[in-house]
Order: sequence, then C-alpha cells, then structure tokens
Amino acid sequence: MSLPRFWIALLIAALLIPAAGHAPQAARPGLQASPCTFTLPQGEREGSTVVCATLSVPEAYENPGGATIELAVVVIKSLSSNPRPDPIFFAQGGPGGSTIEYFTQVLFDSPLRNRRDLVLFDQRGTLNSSPALLCPEFLDETIKVLDEELTIEQENLIYRQAADNCHARLVSEGINLSAFNSYENAQDVDTLRQALGYQKINFYGVSYGTLLGLHLMKAFPDGLRSVILDAVVPTNIDFNPESARTADRALTELFSACQADPECSRAYPNLEKTFFDLIDRLDKQPAAIHLSDSEKGATYKALLDGDAMISTVFQSLYATELLPLLPKMIADASAGRWTLVERVQSLVTFDRTIAEGMYYSVICSEDADFDPAKIDYTGIRPRLLKDERANNEALIQVCKDWNVAQLGPAADEPVVSDVPALLLNGRFDPITPESYGRLAAQTLSHSYVFTFPNTGHGAFGDDCADRIMADFIDNPSQKPDSSCIEQARIDFVTPKDVVDFPVLIKALNLEPNALVQFGLAALLGLVLLTAWLVYPVAWLARVMGGRAGRPTPIYGHLAPWAAMLAGLFVLAFGVALAVVSVLLVRDNNVLVLFGIPAAYRWIFIFPLIAGLLSLAMAALAAAGWRGTYWPGWRKVYYTLLALAAVGCTLLFGVTGALWGLIG
Repeated sequence: MSLPRFWIALLIAALLIPAAGHAPQAARPGLQASPCTFTLPQGEREGSTVVCATLSVPEAYENPGGATIELAVVVIKSLSSNPRPDPIFFAQGGPGGSTIEYFTQVLFDSPLRNRRDLVLFDQRGTLNSSPALLCPEFLDETIKVLDEELTIEQENLIYRQAADNCHARLVSEGINLSAFNSYENAQDVDTLRQALGYQKINFYGVSYGTLLGLHLMKAFPDGLRSVILDAVVPTNIDFNPESARTADRALTELFSACQADPECSRAYPNLEKTFFDLIDRLDKQPAAIHLSDSEKGATYKALLDGDAMISTVFQSLYATELLPLLPKMIADASAGRWTLVERVQSLVTFDRTIAEGMYYSVICSEDADFDPAKIDYTGIRPRLLKDERANNEALIQVCKDWNVAQLGPAADEPVVSDVPALLLNGRFDPITPESYGRLAAQTLSHSYVFTFPNTGHGAFGDDCADRIMADFIDNPSQKPDSSCIEQARIDFVTPKDVVDFPVLIKALNLEPNALVQFGLAALLGLVLLTAWLVYPVAWLARVMGGRAGRPTPIYGHLAPWAAMLAGLFVLAFGVALAVVSVLLVRDNNVLVLFGIPAAYRWIFIFPLIAGLLSLAMAALAAAGWRGTYWPGWRKVYYTLLALAAVGCTLLFGVTGALWGLIG
C-alpha cells in the first residue's frame, strides 16, 4: 500500500555549564544534568567534552505553575580552548523529528565546532523529551496492510483511525496537545538560552526547524545573533497542499539534470518516460517486494503500486546522498530490480524516531487552515494529482479530530526582521523549493539566499554549504563567500560505476535471507578448505607407508589441487569482500546500496574461477567413482568436496557474484 502524502512529509554528574568564561555560577532553575542517551564517539567524554541535561519548562507558558515538560539537551563543547560566547543551537525538522537522534551522528566532526559550543535539544513532544508524542498506532496499522491493495478511501480511513487512537491515548495520559505548537516551541528555545547563560545565540534550523526559527526571530530577536534557515518553510505558506506542485518541480529538475549529463543521458535515455511508464505498469500490476524492519529483525511482504513508487522517489529526493542514485534506481525498478526501492521504503516505513503526535499538533494548529477545493493544480503532471484532493481532505479531517487550539492568522504573517539570516535551498528539494527561501527573505532585511545545485532537502553536511555557514556565523554582518557553489555538481551513478551485488547491503543490514546465504557459503568454503589438511596428511601417510611410488591416474593428480584451489579462491573472495565492505561502510559510500564500486570489480574473478574449478571437480569426482584407484572413503570425501564447490557456485550465481566480472 502507499502512504498518504501528508504522512510522507514526515518522512536528523556535572552541572550543565556552557563555554568557559561564559557560564552562570550555578545551575539555572529547571536545568538538571542527566546521562547521555546516545553512544559517544571515541575520544569524547561525558560531562567534559559532551554534557547532557534536561530542562523543565511549562507545558503552557501562560500557566507557569501548571504541568511541565522535560526537554532533552546536549551540549557538544567547542574544540577551542577559548570558544566564542555565542553557541549554535540546532533544531530538526518534521515537525516531530529528533534533533539529538540525527545531529549527534554528524556534528562531532563538524568544522562548526572549532570555535563554538553546539547545543542540541529535542523539541517538546519529540523522541528524547518527555512526554514524547510518539504514535506507534500508525506503524501497527501499516504492518497489517503492507501486502494489501487498498483504495485511497481505505487508506485514509486506516490512517484517520490510527490518528484518532493515538489522540485518545495521549489525551487519556493527561497531555494537553494544544501546548505543542510553534509559539510554545519558540519560547522553549529562548528559555534554554537563558538557562544556559548565553546572551546571544546563533540558531540553525532545517525544514520545520526553519519555521521554528522564523517564529523565534519574530518573538525573541534580542537573543539572536544570527539565524541559518536550511530548506525554508515560510510562515505564509501551507506546504502540505503545495506538495504536489513542489514534487512535480523536483522531478522536472531530476529529469533535466540527467538529460543534461552526457553519461546519465547515455545510460538512461528519456528517464522521465521510463519513470512514468513504470508508474503506469505498477498501477495496473503492483510489484511484490520485501521490506525489512532492522530494529525488530523482521521482513514483510509488501505491494508496491504506482503511488508507492512515486513516494519512494519523493522521499529519496530529500536525501542529497541518494540523488546520484535515482536514475539508476528508476532504471533498475523498470527492469524489476527493487533493491534500493526496498531499502528506502523500509527506512521510511519502520522509522520509529518521528513523533507523529507532535507533527499533528503543530500542523493542525498552524497549517491546516486551507480549503482543499480551492487549491490550484494548474501545470502539474496529471499523474501526480491522483488522490491529491482526497489526501488533502483527509488531512483536514484528521486535524478536526486532533482538535487543538488554532494559532490564528498572525501565525501566517510574513516575519519582518533585521536579524542576520542565511537561507539555504536545494535544487532537488521536493517539499521546500528555492522559491520558498526567496519568499521568506523578502521581509528579512539582512539576509543572504543561496541555492545549491547538488542538494536535496537540507544543505547541511555538504562541504560547500558548511563552509558558507561557518563564514556567515563568523561574520553575519557581511555576505559570506559562496564561490564554492560554482564548482558544485552532481555525478549520477551509471552502470559503469557500480557492480550490482544487492545481497551485500542486505547482509550488512542483517536481513535473514542474506545472512543465510553468506553463512552457507562460508560453511561450504570451510568444507573445501579441509582439503588443505586432509590431502597433505594423506600424502604423508602414503610416503610413510611406502605407497608413494604407486602409479596414479591423471584424475588422482588433479583432484586434490582442484579442491584446494577452489577452497583458496572461495576464501580469497570472502576476504576481499569483507575488506571492501569495511571500506564502503567506513567511507559511507552510497554505492553499497546497489553493490560494489566498479573499481573493485576485480574481486569477482575469485568466484568465477572457483565456479570453473567446481565444474572440474564434479567431472573428477565422476572419474574417481568409475575408477578403482581411490578407496571408498576418498571417493565419498571428494564427492563431499565437489558438492561443496558446486554449492558455492550456485550461491555465487544466485547472489550475482558469479557474473560480477562480466556484468
């Protein structure tokens, strides 16, 4: 089944003391040290280079004596011995995404840490804060119908019921869902700034984090030194009803970029036609795929229809790392190879870090004040509009059921501010296009806007973007050096770049079937390697027994060497594959999603030679049974070796290793 688009959009004991010389003399009210909930990188020390805490804030600031919320806070200390007094605060998107979950994976080595502390906090309602408005009801319902072909009415009914069930549970727990909105969220940021003792902060927000940043600029400008808005959501745009248009634009950019690239256009001529022909086929006959829940170690059968394939590409356009792979993913899917599609769908489907309740509380209070009947769909590809009206109506209905207080028209007004702001856009962003950044910048008098030609949703992590951000934060009063953008480009992956070997990523993700295949190959390889012990011992026994001079038929000479060499080549492939896998994981090489970079194609000579030797062993085993030279135990043992070699060859064929050298 496919997910409604509004759901897809979802889809990063010491006192807490800031930088030396800028810290309060005592812990501020509500701030308490707490254990870190994530694994620290090697060399980092909890309580020293990294400090974790919780901050108690009012559930509703208009009622400071009422219920409270605990915000999870992480301070990654600057590498400088004399850090600047203004840290960088980070805010993840969603709404409902976990800042700590994502940014603790990417910030420890960031150049932004060289001069400043980096402050992470999980926004109210998200993963590590309490209460967390997680809704496992959505995943529970999704799993039930993964392999069912549903109408859009059935899909939206299921998701509405899941939302209603989550809403009822959260309310029964005494949670005031109306307190989880952008206004309260912005107040939290300034409360945290004060609790940490900072006079001014630099704020970075991505996606929904940019909307939060804009509200912060409006409500608490005095606490801001600079603001970076990455993948901008303007206050005066409802992004959900515009998602068909922004998706259509991003697809156009993808198809145009491939066509303009000689290698890509040669490998994937008319990518747009290939894509929509595929969608048409899947509409008529959905494909059977398998999705893997790595957290639970479970695999599920699923149906992939046209809507689900569109959503897969839509989600992939978010991730800059995946952009070079998309033409090949589309071509592979058109040929019935679903490896990357299954991986993306699995990651989206089984993501348990998104707080869906937070998403609905924010969206329904601020961005659900539109009329589905009045949306302009002019100029959008017709296939992308299928069920769009129904999905928008479903969102409106869910928001009625969610029943949170509205922020009102003031929340939709453009933010007017002179706080220095850097606005970053990605050419291929499917949900917050360049036009959104330029729209927000119109009322920000001290702003700089840049679009990166090689990024998706969020430019952070791109070397060029990181340099521009660092330059801007060092001196927000002047335009940062953006010359590196001129060299930025996207290199699409074509068949000449990679050897298809999809079983590798499945094994690395501990998928049972792939682990069984690798385990069986290892076992059969060990059987073959026993020849290196058995035959030398047998030869030594013949010498000591005075039988070494006995005439030996040709198969008797060749058979041991064939077996030992076969075992050696199986071992060589295993070792080479292990080394290459380590290198790919270490370098975070996205080609592993398809297989192995073409530079390592030579490792596939080992299974090919082992396969040829297995054929020879089968023939030698047959000769041994026909002749009288081998005793019975030797005939049985060599047959076992031959079967092990043939078994390895079959596994190499099934996994694609046998054809890697020539594929």
